[in-house]
Amino acid sequence: MLHLKRALNQFPAPNRAERAKGVGPERTIERVRVDSTTGRDAEQVLAPGLGVDVRHAANRPASRRRTRRGWALDFAAVALLAVLARLPWALLVHGGATSDSYFYYLSARSISEGHGYSIMGHPTAFFPVGWPAFIAGLFAVVGPSFAAIKAANLVLWALSAGLAYALGRRLGGRAVGLVSGVLVAVAPTMTPYVMRASSEALFIPLLLTVCLLLAKMDGATPSLPRTALAGVLLGLAILVRSTATLLPLILPLWLLLRRPLRESWRSAVLLAVVSVLVLVPWAARNAAVMHTFGLSTNGGYTIWIGANPKATGGFRIHGQHHPRWASLSATAETNQNSTLLRESVSYVTEHPLDWLSLIPAKFGKLMAWGPGPFSNELIGQRGPDPQRGRYRRHLSGAEATLIKGSLHHLWLYKLWHYAYWILGGIALMLATRRRLPGAGLAALLVGFWIVFHVVLVHGEARYMLSVEPLVAPALAWLLVERARRAVALVPRRTRADRPTTS
Repeated sequence: MLHLKRALNQFPAPNRAERAKGVGPERTIERVRVDSTTGRDAEQVLAPGLGVDVRHAANRPASRRRTRRGWALDFAAVALLAVLARLPWALLVHGGATSDSYFYYLSARSISEGHGYSIMGHPTAFFPVGWPAFIAGLFAVVGPSFAAIKAANLVLWALSAGLAYALGRRLGGRAVGLVSGVLVAVAPTMTPYVMRASSEALFIPLLLTVCLLLAKMDGATPSLPRTALAGVLLGLAILVRSTATLLPLILPLWLLLRRPLRESWRSAVLLAVVSVLVLVPWAARNAAVMHTFGLSTNGGYTIWIGANPKATGGFRIHGQHHPRWASLSATAETNQNSTLLRESVSYVTEHPLDWLSLIPAKFGKLMAWGPGPFSNELIGQRGPDPQRGRYRRHLSGAEATLIKGSLHHLWLYKLWHYAYWILGGIALMLATRRRLPGAGLAALLVGFWIVFHVVLVHGEARYMLSVEPLVAPALAWLLVERARRAVALVPRRTRADRPTTS
């Protein structure tokens, strides 16, 4: 109450005319809607005589408790919806891991059994260690099984939907938050990934939490503790997907645009330093064990697919098969990485126009929707080699109905996918232009993700999954605002259509 009294005392004492009208010296407050952008309710000190006594300010702690309870209930509801939307895929589809998911499964089992991050009996760094290490912790508790990975996916995607709600509520209020969370919870382009051991399941909630910590409601610089925590989570996100390696350079530049400048540079430096420090132990391990300074050894392979004479801009290669992962030994793994990287650089420098001509194809394949989540379930894999042991699975019953039905109705998924990205892109630009909280950061991350892949890597539909939930808050804001305007126009038209009486 003391701070409220101080604020009220800043008003001048009522003059003689005001006292004649019966306006006493008591200052009053009123709960009003003070932010039309966010839709948040707040207590605002008003001029004398507005009809609400100062002592009503004692209700503020109760109001805060109600707000927190509302947040928790909304978060839980959105998370539950995400679980329910993915439960049929997790329960009815019985396929196991294949390809990179199978690599994650085998390496995670190796860690959980005390053999370190290895594949086929030798140390590896082909993929970053973050996701296999997370799965290994799960295996250490419940034992190695693909069912455990699916259960973890349900929890992680539920968390992502809840975080999308939080970002949406910060951007535009409760209604926007709920729509944002629902978009991520039920999106048909996201729900099938609960069947895969894809690293995006962990990367997405880490990235969303980083955004939640850095983007404040008032656009100011985040505090140093918040920035430090964001740096830790950013470093962990990079250890999950190394395509985010450049973010410790990109995000500090965004922080430098915050206010005040004397604080923003401290947060920018802290974010970069902390995130890099998280990476140092794993880089040191790779230098000692794998004799390479990179966080992973698949960079050369991934870059080569988009920069070679037979490149198509996507994952396929003209007239030949992909080179097999050199997983027979640690030396073969690092040698393949350096060889393919050298060949890619040579191709770019010797044929720059051919390489640049691939960019439109890369963009088209990156932003496309593919049947990968479903067609992968037609294949099974077993054995110790993540490149061999594949076989055709026989589907029956509800599993066959779900997978084959989805493959026969891909147009529905494509309709959602392209509508989501086209409307979401427009919404993200509009929200950024209006400087809504968090919109600029989301636009920066989505833009960086697109440029990184079309320039340095290649196009594949799954790659955009990592930043797809970042679009949901802005898209939700656009949908809610349009709905509100449509509702507001209805009474006006009704009144306009009524006949006038003389």
